[in-house]
This record gives sequence, C-alpha cells and structure tokens, in this order.
Amino acid sequence: MDPTQQYLNQIGRYPLLTPEEEIQYSRQIQAMMALQASHKDGSSLTKQQRGIMRRGKRAKDQMIIRNLRLVVNIAKKYARRCNTLELLDLVQSGNIGLNRATELFDATRGYKFSTYAYWWIRQAISRTVQTQDRVISLPVYRQDELNRVILYMSQELARTGKKPSLAECADILDVDLGTLENSVLMAQSVASLDAKPSGECDKSKLIDLIPDESTLWDDSLYAIEHDIFDTALSSLDDDERILICQYNGLAGYEKMTLVALGKVLGISREAVRQKHKLAMNKLRQRIACQRHG
Repeated sequence: MDPTQQYLNQIGRYPLLTPEEEIQYSRQIQAMMALQASHKDGSSLTKQQRGIMRRGKRAKDQMIIRNLRLVVNIAKKYARRCNTLELLDLVQSGNIGLNRATELFDATRGYKFSTYAYWWIRQAISRTVQTQDRVISLPVYRQDELNRVILYMSQELARTGKKPSLAECADILDVDLGTLENSVLMAQSVASLDAKPSGECDKSKLIDLIPDESTLWDDSLYAIEHDIFDTALSSLDDDERILICQYNGLAGYEKMTLVALGKVLGISREAVRQKHKLAMNKLRQRIACQRHG
C-alpha cells in the first residue's frame, strides 16, 4: 500500500476529541508540564507526582494522535505548491508544531484546541517549506526579507498600478540592495535537465532542447555576410539605396510604408512598390556576384 494512504488509514481510526476531553487532557498536560519545570532531573518525584506524570503523558499522546488529521488537512494546502517536499514530509513538520501546541494550550481561555493548534502547525510547515523546498537553500531571515519585498510590491502594484523596482523596495524597507538581489536570484525555481518540458506525455527532456554551441552561427561568418551586404548596398544608385533603406528601416532610416514613400517621392503606392522590387532584385544580384565572385 502507498505509505501516504497507509498513514491516512491509520490515523483515521482515532475519533476527534470532545470539548470535555480537551479540557480534561489540557489540565493533565499542564500539571505534567508544571511538575517537569520544578523537577528537572525527575529523580525526586513522589508516587503521586509520578501518577501525574503518567496521566499527563497519556493525555498528551491522545491530544496529538486525535488531531493528526488536522495536520494532514493543513499540510495538503502546502503540498500543492511544493516542488520537492512530499506530503508526509510536511505532515512530519506539522506534527512538531502540534506537539508544541499541546504543551502550551490553555483550555480555560475558552477556545477550541484545533483553533489554537492551527497556527503552530501552519508555522512549522511554513518554515519547512521556506528552508527545505528548494535546491538552493535560503536562510529563514532572508526568506522573510524576500516575503516582505514581495508583499510590498503587490500592495504598490494594486495601489498605483506600477510595480516598484528592487532598489525602491530596498530603500523603503531598509534592506541591503545587494543582499536582496542575491536572495531573488537564489529564490528562482530550478529545473532538472531530465525534466519533461511538456508534462509526462512528452518523451523529450530539457537537456535535449539545449542547442549545441558548435552548431550555432559563427560570428565571423556573420561579419562576412554583413560586409557583403554593405558592399552590395553601396554599389546601388543613391535613389535605389535610399529607397531600400527607408522601406526596410536600414542604415539609421526610420521604416516607412509604401504610401508614405509615395507621398515623399510624389508617385503612387504601386509605383513605389515596383521601384522597390527592382532595387531589391538588383541588390540580390550584387550579393550573389560577391559571394561567387
């Protein structure tokens, strides 16, 4: 059986706590915690005190076991956006938060244990996601800093319609710009070269899509082609050369339409098209002669 499903089946056997049980167990745990604080070594306990300790441990176990489903429900919300962590990894972290919640819960305040434990569980899982769900580890304080910047950017975008730059965020939030830029770089998603670019149905891998540098265009060949084109273009008549440059936006000229060129030259749009076609044919012939000559 799948380990996750096996765990879910196992914890599903335990019923939820009743309000009365929450109060009873909370009192027993608090009594145990107070006794532990006053007797660090645990060697000088009386028989009555050892009974308090046993009841407190049983109560704590029951509080944890019968709230494991709460941890799973919270962990599922985080699992949907995790890259590397599995659901059981998040559950394990959430259980640590649940354990801490049982030690601090005070039933006399009138709220339910699940309401109180929710914050501790979510905090534990959130910290795990921040520190472990990435190939490049980012310290917690750096992640918190980055979260502040992201929140500020979102607020400013909603308020002004303009997204502030990193420099502006660093100045407003009193954050070092160099450190912030480094955090943004490290926080970027990292993909495996063996990953499928289009899902599981795609048989190709990302590494197969990376071009071989040895097959890329040689800069020296580009320079030669550029020289051939310039030489051929300069060999044309001035009117032909300027017409080609204006229509195609070359040699610093702003690109113009046939209609606009017709108005400048005082001829029809069709006449401009014919003149440009003849000039381009002549240019192609000059280029071919240079390549083979």
